[in-house]
Amino acid sequence: EISDENFDLKVQITRISANEVLYEMKTSSSSDEGGWFGFNIPNMSQFLMEEGELKYPVEIKMEILPNDSTKWMREGEDFMVSYTLKPYADSVDNQLMMTRMEGSTLVVHSDKHLYAFKDLDPFAYLLGGFLITVPPPYIDSMLIDLKQWLSPDPEDEQGGASRGVKGGFPSGGYYKKK
Repeated sequence: EISDENFDLKVQITRISANEVLYEMKTSSSSDEGGWFGFNIPNMSQFLMEEGELKYPVEIKMEILPNDSTKWMREGEDFMVSYTLKPYADSVDNQLMMTRMEGSTLVVHSDKHLYAFKDLDPFAYLLGGFLITVPPPYIDSMLIDLKQWLSPDPEDEQGGASRGVKGGFPSGGYYKKK
């Protein structure tokens, strides 16, 4: 279990075309009693857009590092995963696609000014997803919706989605697969 666990979290956003670090944060973090943890990236659109249009693909790299309070990882171990967030044009508008570092594509739920991405293939033993919205504000019910959408449906052996997502703020998170 990784419930109520402390660890350090490092997040970095890089513009792929220029290999330029656009955003970086490192913080102490912890999972709640259900094993959930998350992070926010304020104004994510600034890294993807130019003159109001989605143009730039970015890489979101996350590293989970043990600290003095971490029990589920040993000192010197770390856990790193990265995703590419890439704009593309469809027949109607510009859209966003998200892929994990080895190339698997995340399932997307999109609505006006909202993208929710679900990583269907657990990375190690973690399930993950992201919310990207314009404009904020972020409200708790949006994260509850994301958690429900990410959580495996007990009836579905593939761990499929049980509901959609209605809103959010640039967020990412992981949940321990049971």
